[in-house]
Amino acid sequence: MKIWQKALDYFVTGMGFGAIIYLVILGVTYENIGDLRVPLNSVLVVFVCSGLIGELSFLFKTTLSYFWALIFHLIGTFALFSVMMLLNHWVIDWQTLLIFVITYAVIWLITRLVQEKDIRRINQQIKKRNG
Repeated sequence: MKIWQKALDYFVTGMGFGAIIYLVILGVTYENIGDLRVPLNSVLVVFVCSGLIGELSFLFKTTLSYFWALIFHLIGTFALFSVMMLLNHWVIDWQTLLIFVITYAVIWLITRLVQEKDIRRINQQIKKRNG
């Protein structure tokens, strides 16, 4: 049962990141977002692909080195990003590729900072117990 809970956690986290990025991109690219009609199937495709990207995070829990896990995660993320773009009939050009690279880097940085914070907190708790 624990594996299903972890898989669901990865999926929901991925959906959260995807939804936030999707809304930010819509907000930045559309001047009058109130007039924008977003098809439900486009939203669903974003959610599913984002959730599947979240599932790729399991790579960091394997015996792969961090470098290889990151490379495989990046490749898988780009593949799912491409599927999302194609299914939604969105153009893949240098701008969308740049958005992909920036978004991936920002999410990677946020994740690393959160991990570092958690590690510091855990180490402080261990130090208190042992001290």
